[in-house]
Amino acid sequence: MRMLNRLRHALKARMGASPTSEFEISAGHKILDDESLAERNGWRDMIVAERQHRAYIPLLEQVHAGQPRLDFAVAAQAVGATGLTSPFMIEIGCGSGYYNEALNALLDQPLRYLGLDRSESMTSLARRVYPRVPFVTGDACQLPLADDCCDISFNGTSLMHIADYVSAIAEGVRVSRDWCIFHTVPVVENRSTTLLSKEAYGREVIEVIFNRSEIEKIFGEHRLAIEAVFESFPYDVSAVMEEPTWTLTYVCRKK
Repeated sequence: MRMLNRLRHALKARMGASPTSEFEISAGHKILDDESLAERNGWRDMIVAERQHRAYIPLLEQVHAGQPRLDFAVAAQAVGATGLTSPFMIEIGCGSGYYNEALNALLDQPLRYLGLDRSESMTSLARRVYPRVPFVTGDACQLPLADDCCDISFNGTSLMHIADYVSAIAEGVRVSRDWCIFHTVPVVENRSTTLLSKEAYGREVIEVIFNRSEIEKIFGEHRLAIEAVFESFPYDVSAVMEEPTWTLTYVCRKK
């Protein structure tokens, strides 16, 4: 814990007093058409990894104080809904690994955890922050993992940043023996699934807003039964989507 605190203080000093003093965490949403669709590599930038972790430090402090933000509380509720004892969970799109810390603080039992992210900047930072936790660099659409290798594949707020989300869902199903959790998925009721660009922590990234019926149909096509749905952290991009948006966390079981 002392090592973690020292690293957190170093990140605070490096990034300044406020996580939003020089950049917006999420801003500038624009709809992408087919011609403009191109890979946005903002998540691979080390400064983005550091800024994101810096922004989550006070949220983790709230978790340890017994006042978790809704998305952390819902993540713990979703893992608990599987009914598993001490499950082995792989987080796909783990960032700096903050969900491992939050879930182990919130759950009544230990969680065995491996974090995976496409960004080497994210996984290298995660190894520095949590040196005793395993992290792997890999593509969510081509996971470097064996079939049925975990109890839970947990897509923690990253499905929304994967343009080829169908492949990411298929890979999450492949590596899990039983359960797949898709956490904080932004949805709309009427508009078709829509790709956006935005600035996250000062760099351009892709974002996907899912038509609820479409994403649930994809789950079914990949042998997933939706066992529970929780409303998660509020997310309003209605100005761009022209209808209300919100987020859901899906707890799915392989058929």
